[in-house]
Amino acid sequence: MRFIFVDAENIGLRAVESITASVSDKVFVFSKNDAVKAVCERNLFLYISSYPSGSNQADFYIIGNLVGMIASLTEQQREASQFILYSQDNSLVTAFEFQCKLRSIKHDIALKPKTQIQVQPKSQKTDSSTTPKILEQRVYECFKTEQTTESVRKKLKQPKPDFTRALNSLIKANKIQRGSKSKKTWVHANAV
Repeated sequence: MRFIFVDAENIGLRAVESITASVSDKVFVFSKNDAVKAVCERNLFLYISSYPSGSNQADFYIIGNLVGMIASLTEQQREASQFILYSQDNSLVTAFEFQCKLRSIKHDIALKPKTQIQVQPKSQKTDSSTTPKILEQRVYECFKTEQTTESVRKKLKQPKPDFTRALNSLIKANKIQRGSKSKKTWVHANAV
């Protein structure tokens, strides 16, 4: 027998619609969304919304129900059961797997957690040109002439957080200072 737990608040309506289950499967869908409720009624899934509203409340309720369900099964029923989770919430997946492993229950995670899907944006470089000290040096070199920080950041094609860290480090070290032409421009400290 399969017990399928669905964190609909995490995976959304379309993913709930795509779940295929046999008549003997027990499908528990955790959500407070009326559209999800309608899908559950059509597919004969158990719609559960009786948990408090708030951050991670559905997750806590899923784990509570999982533990309660496992505890209610006999040893023979546990051996014949499989517990499946539909969620991309890494914390929930970790807790679900832990509880199943703790009781030697067969289990599966139907969707990969978002944090495990590793897609690197094209704008990010992994070479040494973006290490903090090298970036700091590149930023420093750009301020030989008086310029705005935004023009330098765009010229270096750096993400704002990385650029800001390098810029703040240069300011704290008194290597650059505000320019004489405008308060929006910066230049080497010895150039003013």
